[in-house]
Amino acid sequence: MAIITISRGEMSGGEKLASCLADVLGYRVIAREVLREAARSLGASPELLTVKYESVPGLWARLTHEREIYTLAVQTVLLKYCIEDDLIYHGLAGRYFLSGLPGVLRTRLTTPMEIRVKALRRVHHHMSQQSAEHFLKAQDRDHARWVKIMYDIDSDDLSTFDLALNLEAISIDTVCAIITEVVAEPAYQRTAETVAALEARESECRARLQEALSKRD
Repeated sequence: MAIITISRGEMSGGEKLASCLADVLGYRVIAREVLREAARSLGASPELLTVKYESVPGLWARLTHEREIYTLAVQTVLLKYCIEDDLIYHGLAGRYFLSGLPGVLRTRLTTPMEIRVKALRRVHHHMSQQSAEHFLKAQDRDHARWVKIMYDIDSDDLSTFDLALNLEAISIDTVCAIITEVVAEPAYQRTAETVAALEARESECRARLQEALSKRD
């Protein structure tokens, strides 16, 4: 089919991997487009949805119904993109939204902290090694809490991924080559059955979204 989701920490090479896969496979890469389109579908500000959806929930964590609406809107939009074409998604919660669907390869990219610190300091030259490491660890903690609150899953639970790759000893190019080989397998080819499964999930999400919106009104 194939749909590739990339889960990774801040400054872990996820965008570089997505770009490499797009060059090799010719797939479309999407991330924040999903949030922007979900916001438009709800008549909300994309900036507001991004803040609510991506920030660590505080009061937002207790607004169960609103959180359900935003989550269903994002999931519905992502599924629409998946129906249209093969793609690479490196936005939030791809493994959750697309879990159980055929033709989806859920990947986890793990990068040693020292590599991430160097990458961050290349972008922010003023940061010391200590402050960069502190920032990234805080980001990891916030992300883990976000995933737990939003979806009740452990962000480090590798059983929720199909393929986990560690950049400690291999390069992004090697990871790209491995994933390219995997999605060439018959299980990841687009068929009428895989598209039908996506359409059924999208229809279900859309119906749940409409029901949730009617309850809000």
